Parts: sequence; C-alpha cells; structure tokens
Amino acid sequence: MRQADALAGASAHRLVGQATTRLRDAGSPSPRLDAELLVGHAFGRDRSWLLAHPEAELDSTAAAELSGWVERRATGEPIAYIRGFKEWLSMRVVTDPRALIPRPETELLAEAAIDEIAGRLARDEEIVNAWEIATGSGAVAVALALRFRTALALGRVRLAASDASAEALELAAENVTAHGANGLVTLACGDLLEPPALPPPNQPDVLVANLPYLTTAEATAGVGSLRYEPMAALDGGPDGLDVIRSLLDVLPGRLAPGGVALLEIGAGQVDDVRQAAARLGLVAAESLRDLAGIERVVRIARP
Repeated sequence: MRQADALAGASAHRLVGQATTRLRDAGSPSPRLDAELLVGHAFGRDRSWLLAHPEAELDSTAAAELSGWVERRATGEPIAYIRGFKEWLSMRVVTDPRALIPRPETELLAEAAIDEIAGRLARDEEIVNAWEIATGSGAVAVALALRFRTALALGRVRLAASDASAEALELAAENVTAHGANGLVTLACGDLLEPPALPPPNQPDVLVANLPYLTTAEATAGVGSLRYEPMAALDGGPDGLDVIRSLLDVLPGRLAPGGVALLEIGAGQVDDVRQAAARLGLVAAESLRDLAGIERVVRIARP
C-alpha cells in the first residue's frame, strides 16, 4: 500500500506522529515542529488549529500531498519552500528558491530601519528617501511600506528596493502586490547602488541591506537549507565581507549627507566593518545584537 493511501483517513494526531518519526529518522533537527507545520498545511490550517483538532482526518488527495511534502522535507528542503511562504514579522511572505528565506535575525534589520525612518519623520519636515538593496523576497521593503503607508502616500517618504537578480525582484514584486503595497515601493534591478531607484540626486537618507556575509566555505558546505537557497545571495567571499566592502566603498559619495546605512552582518564581523567604514570617513559606532547576543546590525553614518 502506498504511504499516501495509508495516511488517508488517519487522524491529525496519527499523521503528526508518523511524519515526526519519518523526519527524525531522516535527521531533521526539528522533526516534531516540521511535522506539525506540514500536517497543518495539508489541512489548510495553522498549528494552533491542528493541536485543537487531533481527531481531524485528511482525504486521499490531501494525504498524497502531505506524503510528498514529508519526503521533500526528509531530504532537507526548507519548510518555507515546501509550503511556499514564511511567517515573518507578522506577515506571510511568499518564498521560493528565487530568493533567501527571511530569517528571524532580519526582523532586527527591519525594526532598525523603521526606527530610523520614524525618527527622521518626527525630527523635521524633510522628505525621507529610503532604499533597500539586495531586497530578495522583498520582505523588508514590504514591512517598511506597510508601516509608513500614510507617509508614503503623502510623499513624506520615498521607498525603493533593488536586487541584482531579476528573478528575486519578480518575487519581491509578488510580495509587494500580495500585501497591497503597489505604488508604495519603486522596484529596480541592478547591483548595489547602480540603478537610479530614487529621484535625483538618487541619494538615500536611509539605506538598508542584507548582503551576502557567509564565507565561501560556509556557503558551499551545503548545511541545512543553504543547499536549496541561491548561492549568489549567500557567498560573501573568503571572509564573508567582499560584497559589504564593495558597498562601503561607494557609500561616501552615494549616501545623502547625514545619511545612514543599516547593514545586517555575520558573527564576528562588526570590528572589520567598523574599521573599513572608518578608513572611508564613515562612522560605524552603533550595532544591535540579536537574541543570540550576536552583533547583527551595524549602523553606518555619513557625517
């Protein structure tokens, strides 16, 4: 009997148990959670509903889909790619292999950008030009668009998002549309600050970037979800800082006077980033730590 046939008519409780066993045997680091997410997805419900309805049963079609999802997860494919979305910063972000899966650490970057823009709006009546580069799925740009919807509509904030990957930018456009943010975000395809995404002089007051910061060795090791995510969005060179240095090199002439760049970085990279910024006449005195205590977001200012 096929596995899908065996799953049809099984209770949610039994389905979770069977999927947990399969994923544990396959070496999943979180087999129970993975199983609950996939079984809940098969029912079209969240985990809370699933846990409250252990007696619910799947039909044969849904059971066949679940069987396939469990096998995909058993090979290491990320849950976010299997389900096609990631719950992130109170949003449902569409996800697929065109872009990185939004991480919890990047919520810190989005929150820092929100605080920076809000502070500038409260400080004076100047227009705030904000630009996210390497937007990927567009998650950060969408979060900013939703938070500053009124200010964007009134012209107090201008928001652009760009990416070197045309495929990633297509995914970002899908997320912008899905969240009703059309007309609030200008999307542009190009590397770093190359595309003219903002009105002349095309200088952001607030620049936001989650650039590749894994070392080549880490990116190519293929651990966990990294085997499935786009290499160009992961590989930051021998020490993980090649792309970040390339951005820093152009910031003195591209950031608006008094402008700020908020960069997500890897563990142990903050001192190198500060030193590189200082050599260019930039100030990188502040950093924010994530829940693991890692200095994850660095704030770089053009005096």
